[in-house]
Amino acid sequence: MTLILGHRGLSSLHLENSMTAFRAALQAGMDGFELDVQPTTDGVCCVLHDDDLGRTARCGGVLRKLRASELPELRNGEPVPRLSDALELGARLVNVELKGEPGWKQALAAVEAAEALDRVIFSSFEHSEVLQLWAACQEARCGFLWEPEEADDLDAESLEDLPETLTFHVPLSSVKKRPAFWKPHAGRLALWGLKTPRDAQALGFDPRILIVDGL
Repeated sequence: MTLILGHRGLSSLHLENSMTAFRAALQAGMDGFELDVQPTTDGVCCVLHDDDLGRTARCGGVLRKLRASELPELRNGEPVPRLSDALELGARLVNVELKGEPGWKQALAAVEAAEALDRVIFSSFEHSEVLQLWAACQEARCGFLWEPEEADDLDAESLEDLPETLTFHVPLSSVKKRPAFWKPHAGRLALWGLKTPRDAQALGFDPRILIVDGL
């Protein structure tokens, strides 16, 4: 069965990576949500996509250079969420994307403290972050993220060399270019870059996970 995750929550209707967006994704019937995490200077794993807070918060500042107590409010008036806050919502699945490096230790600690390893997938464009986390916790579910150009260059040998339990987080645009190539890996695919689940209907197979902006 394909799982539907809200991209940074229900980001088509609410401020991305906010608790409101995460709650709205679950209320809309999604199985969970995808979010981005990075640590503050005092080691708190917080939810933010950009390096700088300026786009989604009421003022700017590099999150990694601030203490958790120094973070400004988001533009919707909420605090910047901590990963621990999002995990309390009880989603069936949360895709925790590790932004930048290092940061995996704080993310893993938050998930383990919430006893949520069985409902989290860690992913990152920084594959070394994923591998370090996985080496520290064999029970963690992990995935590699690829940009479109990188995904387009992958061949069968490249995928065969990867651990069998690794999830492939691939942009929909790349899968549309080579559906026959990706179809055998459908059970490991987490597709991103979708506005709604309908964007994947023409593929001819059902990916394991769809990460969408809305329904």
